Amino acid sequence: MCAIAAPEIFGSDEIGNAKVLISGEVPAALQAKARRAESNCPERAISIIE
Repeated sequence: MCAIAAPEIFGSDEIGNAKVLISGEVPAALQAKARRAESNCPERAISIIE
């Protein structure tokens, strides 16, 4: 779900597990997508820390 909401931030590894594609702070232009990914994550695996 996170890769659907924010494909610039989240993707999949070679066996299909979710992974973060960027390191460090999320750019301002992608913050809304990161929040959408967090709110749509069924496992609540994503947390935004400010």
